[in-house]
Amino acid sequence: MGLRRDMMLFPEGRKKALTFSYDDAVTQDVRLLTLMNQYGVKGTFNINTGCLGLKSLHQQNGKTVTHNKLKPEEIADTYKGHELAVHGLTHLDLARVPSGTAAYEVSADRRNIEVITKAPVRGMAYSFGTYTKETLEVLKSCGIVYSRTVQSTHSFGLPEDFLCWHPTCHHADEELMKLAEQFVNGEARYEEPMLFYVWGHSYEFDVTDAWEAMETFLKYVSGNEEIWYAANMDIYDYVTAFRRLVYTADGSIVRNPSALTVWLAVDGKTYEIGAGQCVRIQ
Repeated sequence: MGLRRDMMLFPEGRKKALTFSYDDAVTQDVRLLTLMNQYGVKGTFNINTGCLGLKSLHQQNGKTVTHNKLKPEEIADTYKGHELAVHGLTHLDLARVPSGTAAYEVSADRRNIEVITKAPVRGMAYSFGTYTKETLEVLKSCGIVYSRTVQSTHSFGLPEDFLCWHPTCHHADEELMKLAEQFVNGEARYEEPMLFYVWGHSYEFDVTDAWEAMETFLKYVSGNEEIWYAANMDIYDYVTAFRRLVYTADGSIVRNPSALTVWLAVDGKTYEIGAGQCVRIQ
């Protein structure tokens, strides 16, 4: 009897997923969302509700661009169809403030976003990408279940710890299109599906005149039936549901105790396991 290989599949038995994460709720998000909606991809937008409506300029590489925040009344319609997540009430560096201050930054931002979305908010991206062990405990106490860092992996693996969720790369990474080709044309290995996670700030497209490059990327990775286009929370919920599967001692029966349908491949054969169902592996 050979070694059995069990592999998580994304919804509908897909082996690949693509997600995006963009910060700060700047007005350039409107143009980015137009492109994302045009190409049928989904993303997560991390906002600072205490800064909404503020206007400022951003200087980088000798160029000055606007860094204006969307107004509170614009948020719901602008981000419709995408996920809104926490980025800290006023964009403080959570690794450099007392735990009480960090807790307020997270919880107040979460509460404000929930008023807008009328739904629980459990996701986040770290302001400045910084965090400590104490920060992780603060997030847990505030009901946050995942948070994105700014540390690129240049790979397509799932996170070991969702509170330290490292993305594949920034959208300005010089290897972006190379990674896209590897993702689209590659095969999942090591009994794990492929997750491509891109992050950034949409005002950066103005800094580097990279709107056309982003559209080229979106066009290349979109419209593929083998890829699940999902927001960050969609992926967290699905992977968490899959990781809760319960096996009999001999592995012949699998039970799904979650409320989500999950897909599993065993030695190349695909199984769909509905919410609360037991499925026999044949």
